[in-house]
Amino acid sequence: MQSFVRRGFQLRTASLETRIAYSAFLALMVPGVVTLIALSIGRIGLSPHSIANYYRGGEGEMTFPKNFWQLMEVSHFHLFTVPVVALILSHLLYATPASVRARIWLTSMLFSGAIIDATAPWAVRYGAGGFACLLLLGWVLLSAGALLVVAVTLWAMWGPSPLPSGDPLEPE
Repeated sequence: MQSFVRRGFQLRTASLETRIAYSAFLALMVPGVVTLIALSIGRIGLSPHSIANYYRGGEGEMTFPKNFWQLMEVSHFHLFTVPVVALILSHLLYATPASVRARIWLTSMLFSGAIIDATAPWAVRYGAGGFACLLLLGWVLLSAGALLVVAVTLWAMWGPSPLPSGDPLEPE
């Protein structure tokens, strides 16, 4: 971790054992994201209607509304784990040659998805079923953001040497 304190540290120049450890973490992130997607689709569904029914209950499918403590339990777990994973992924992303603009965009995508994923179920349950579209957006942002950060970071460690970015936001 001391390497990260050096300005301009790049994962490509990290020791082999460091790159292996980070790569193993990133490789485990892929099935983590896949299980997020699978649970979302399998337990809840991908349509705004099915999401609203899952949280608000529905007569046609004999589902009951999620109660306060059920939502609190899910929120508790998500609010302690998802931000930590997003922080680690962002931290690794910053040690890649990706442009400042790309790093800001991906970090914003990742954390926006995490915030929406944590708050939208409450909005669906206690606000309106229409917030289900927002929850879908959160899932997309969180999943796509995580997978993109994983891909960029692995590419930066193991792919061919990068070309200069040419990004005007990039410090010299």
